[in-house]
Amino acid sequence: MRKHHFFWATLIVALCNMLPLTAIAQEPDCGKAATTAEQYQCANNELSTAERNLESAFADALQRYTPNADDNDLPQPQRDQHAQYEKKMRQDLDLSQKIWLQYQSAACAAVSDMYESGTMGPTSAALCKAQLAKQRTEFLQNNFGQVR
Repeated sequence: MRKHHFFWATLIVALCNMLPLTAIAQEPDCGKAATTAEQYQCANNELSTAERNLESAFADALQRYTPNADDNDLPQPQRDQHAQYEKKMRQDLDLSQKIWLQYQSAACAAVSDMYESGTMGPTSAALCKAQLAKQRTEFLQNNFGQVR
């Protein structure tokens, strides 16, 4: 009896290894995503892209207020004043980002709650977070994106 189970298990593993991986883990066509699972995957892909862009914009904003070699050309009092200004700006950006992340989380939880634990709740939350991340990215780029 055990040999019989071993044979079937081996056969199943062999057949699975012959299947092309693209048939198992294929990206959905997000323009035509019909199932909830496809829509959720597309929403998460959009969110991942939006979050990467936001992280990049935030890093660029912080970089704008990071001391550089040109600061050494300034007289000491101006250099100290400039260093204080840059430190304050980095702190302000960090604080605003933390508060914004809390806002994003609360706002998108409310959007998800509209579906009262239905299948579209997670998808709507991901789309909400992506939309707000895009807005925040644009804000950071427009206000802090110019690295000196």
